[in-house]
Amino acid sequence: MSTATRHRSEAAGAPAGGEEGTTMRRDIGVIGLLFASVGSFIGSGWLFRGLTDAQLARPVAIISWVIGAVMIMLIGLVFAELGTMFPVSGGVVRFPHLSHGSFASYTTGWILWVAVATTAPIEVEGALQYATKYAPFTAEHTHNGETVHTLTGLGYFVAVLSMAFFVVINYYGIRWFARVNNVAVWWKLGVIVVAIVAFLVTSFHAENFSDHGFATDGMQGIFTAIATGGIIFSYLGFRQGIELAGETNNPKRNIPIAVIGSVLITAVLYILLQVAFIGAVQPSDLTKSHGWAALDFTDAFGPLAAISTIIGLGWLAKILYIDAIISPADTGLIYTTVTSRVSYAMGRNGNAPQSLAKTTKRGVPFVSLLVTFVVGLIVFLPFPSWQQLVGFVTSATTPRRARTPGTPRPSASAGVSSWSSP
Repeated sequence: MSTATRHRSEAAGAPAGGEEGTTMRRDIGVIGLLFASVGSFIGSGWLFRGLTDAQLARPVAIISWVIGAVMIMLIGLVFAELGTMFPVSGGVVRFPHLSHGSFASYTTGWILWVAVATTAPIEVEGALQYATKYAPFTAEHTHNGETVHTLTGLGYFVAVLSMAFFVVINYYGIRWFARVNNVAVWWKLGVIVVAIVAFLVTSFHAENFSDHGFATDGMQGIFTAIATGGIIFSYLGFRQGIELAGETNNPKRNIPIAVIGSVLITAVLYILLQVAFIGAVQPSDLTKSHGWAALDFTDAFGPLAAISTIIGLGWLAKILYIDAIISPADTGLIYTTVTSRVSYAMGRNGNAPQSLAKTTKRGVPFVSLLVTFVVGLIVFLPFPSWQQLVGFVTSATTPRRARTPGTPRPSASAGVSSWSSP
C-alpha cells in the first residue's frame, strides 16, 4: 500500500494495512472540537493579560490584539486546509512526516511533545497555587533569588488525583472528554462575558483612552505587546482542533469551523476584554502611577479581581477567584488529551515506540495516556532544576510573559500557567 493510499485510508477512519488496533473513533462533533480549541485558548492568563498588554502598549494594545488575530488566522487557514485533506490525530506531528519525512517529524515531534507533556501538570500546579487561598496546597520558597511555589504533601496528593481524573475521563473515550470539556468551556466563556459586561456597565472611563496617551510608543509598543505580551501565544490554541482531527465525525465541516471559529471567538472576547479593562481602571490610579507603564495592583489573583473589588463588584471578584482554579484545570484536561494524541502520532510516524500508537476498543491510545500520567507525576516533584527546565522550555517554544512591574517574579509554573492557553 502506497504512503498516500495509506494516509487516505486512515483519514477515512479505516485501519491501514498492518496497523490494526491503531485507529481512533470519530465520536467528537463540531462543538466538541471547537471547544477543545477555545478551552485551550482560555487558561488563567486572561486574568492578567489586560494589565500586561496595557503596560507594554498603552490603550493601543487593542490594535495589538487585532493584528495578532489576523496573523494567527493566516496560519490557521493553512492548518485548516491540511486538516481537511488529512484528518488524522496529532496532525501537527503527522504533517511534517508526510511532507518532509522522518527526520523533520522526529525533531518537531519531540519538541512539541516536551512542550505539551509538561503543560498539563503545570496547569494543575497553577490551579492549586490559586487554590492555596483556601487550603495549603502549595508553599513559597526562594530559589536563586526568585520566589517559587512547590506542592505540599496535600497539594501533591490532589495533583496526582487531578491527573488521574484526566486520564480516567480520556479512558472512556473522546466523547466523554468532549462532554466534560464543553461544560467547563461554557463556564469559561460565561465568566469572561460577565466580566466584560460588568466593567462596561459599572465603571467605564472614556478618558483613559486619551489622557495618558493612546499610542505613546507607536508601532514599537504594538508589536512588543504582540511578541512579548503573550498575544501570539494566546491565540495558539487553534492547534487542538488539528490534533484531534482524527476523531471528529465530519472533518470537512468541523475542522475549519474549529480552527477559524476558535480564533474569531477568542479574538472578539480578548479585544472586548482589553477595552473593558482599560475603561475600568480608575483615573486616579493612572495619575498616581504616572501612566500605564507603572500601573500595578497588589491583588494576588490578578488585576481584574482587584478592579472588581475597587469598583464594588465583590461578587465578580469571587467568581474570578473560582475561575482561576477551574480555567487552568480544564486546560490541563485538554493538554492531557492532546499529549496522548501527539504520542500516538509519533508512534504512527515511527519516531517513538509503536506501543504508543495502540488504541483500545474505545479508540483511546491508552499507553500514551499512561505515559502522560507518569510524566505528570515527575513534573510535580519539587526539583529546583525543574523550575529552570520549565523556563527553558517556555523560552524555546513560546513568548515569555513580561513581569508586572512592582510584583515578585512568578514561579516557572505560574508563568507557564498564565499563558496557557495553553
